[in-house]
Amino acid sequence: MIIDGNEMRKNLSERYDTVIIGSGAAGAVLAKELSEGGMKVAVLEEGAHYPVRAHNDVPYDAIKRLYRDKGFTTTVGKPAIPVPTGMVLGGTTVINSGTCFRTPHSIFEHWNKDLGLTNLKEDEFKPLFDRVEKVINVTPADFNVMSKSNILFHELLTKKGIHGQPLLRNIKGCEGCGFCCYGCPSGAKQSMDLSYLPLAFQYGTVAYTNTKFDQFIFDKKEVIGVIARFMKPDRSVGATLKITAKNIIVCAGAIQTPQLLKNNNVALENRNLGRNLTLHPATKVYAQYDHEIRGWEGTPQAYYSDIMQKEGITFEGIFVPPDVAAFTVPYVGKKLINFMKNYKYITSFGFLIEDSSTGRVVKLPFLGTTVLYNLNTADVEKIRKGISFLARIFLEGGAKKVFTLLHGHTEIQTEADLKRLETAKIKPEDIECMAFHPLGSCRMGSTPARGVVDQNYKVYGWEGLYVCDGSVIPSALGVNPQETIMAFATRLANQLLR
Repeated sequence: MIIDGNEMRKNLSERYDTVIIGSGAAGAVLAKELSEGGMKVAVLEEGAHYPVRAHNDVPYDAIKRLYRDKGFTTTVGKPAIPVPTGMVLGGTTVINSGTCFRTPHSIFEHWNKDLGLTNLKEDEFKPLFDRVEKVINVTPADFNVMSKSNILFHELLTKKGIHGQPLLRNIKGCEGCGFCCYGCPSGAKQSMDLSYLPLAFQYGTVAYTNTKFDQFIFDKKEVIGVIARFMKPDRSVGATLKITAKNIIVCAGAIQTPQLLKNNNVALENRNLGRNLTLHPATKVYAQYDHEIRGWEGTPQAYYSDIMQKEGITFEGIFVPPDVAAFTVPYVGKKLINFMKNYKYITSFGFLIEDSSTGRVVKLPFLGTTVLYNLNTADVEKIRKGISFLARIFLEGGAKKVFTLLHGHTEIQTEADLKRLETAKIKPEDIECMAFHPLGSCRMGSTPARGVVDQNYKVYGWEGLYVCDGSVIPSALGVNPQETIMAFATRLANQLLR
């Protein structure tokens, strides 16, 4: 059942077994698993619920409707990096590309051997991944509905004998409309609002949408409930929702969760709170050809290559619709006009890096919750190498011109341009990138000195309070994290039910 805070005019006081703050990849999974196991579960979601039929606007308007801060969440540092996240029932799964990876073997080894997280055993995660993939229908992307941009890159890699393959996606009957990141209008992408949450509702979960968490209810060092506020249609606060529960689970995401804890004076003594944030900075390269490509038609992120994954670089397809591209490419005036005039002849491909840089979540005057993050030298070099690889693939593959988002190398047409890029010394502020995978700001640690939560997700020093979302992931993964987060949530649900 969904209760819309916009419509609530009176204060409510309720009792549940478990309250979950957030409805994304972790919150929705927990709701389904716990309610199926017999618990009475409430989910608090600050955003609204949008049925599939509501996803019929242009991307620019969808961003304002579905994204936190209307898509303008950005880090402070060198460079400034936009970090778009969802504020909607289903969380960021409603606006992501639907890409699914299991946690890499090397990451489990790092957690076990280097971080002392011996309870995170890869073999024990395999049935968790199996369970998640069955619910969200993880399947390889279909060449028949891929964008021509992905198919072109596949052809270019094949000619060079470089490995690449379709991405695994949580999809069922994809029509290739290309709107994955703006609310799937066909309902094919199995985001949490279309997969786990409907199952949770069948087992009695109640989701309160347009409902903003306010504060915890304490009994000494135990959290025994929450107070939230229903949001009016103008986004002002209205009536109060008070819930007492045995288990309080924070699933608000790696940017919001640490600040939520800080605002309630929880774990302030833990130096890891709000720190160790990784982002998987990502960028792309455009290339112009003589023939029409119309890369916005078809699944935009459907193909990938792991050719440089050991170096911390994963190449993945990406293409943005024209109305979004017009305000995200670093051009103005005649250059922008010419770029957009030729957009139907342009292809693109992107990559993300497994960053060793880390940031912090802080609260600043006038700015509110803010991410401080600077790219270190090693990560700058990864980005330069990734851009160089793509630029060479495209130029040697017949492109008339290559466009990068790297200052001083925005247009590449000759071998000399490539050589200059491949030997360039790049500064962080030369790079324009985005990041879609904030992780680690309340990371799991073997001791309070190494993390905010223990290996059972409980906040160190507190009873009744758990964290389960991207913030607890102990390190950067180097791949899209939604399936890892969902497996972590399934694991926590199993523990609580035991």
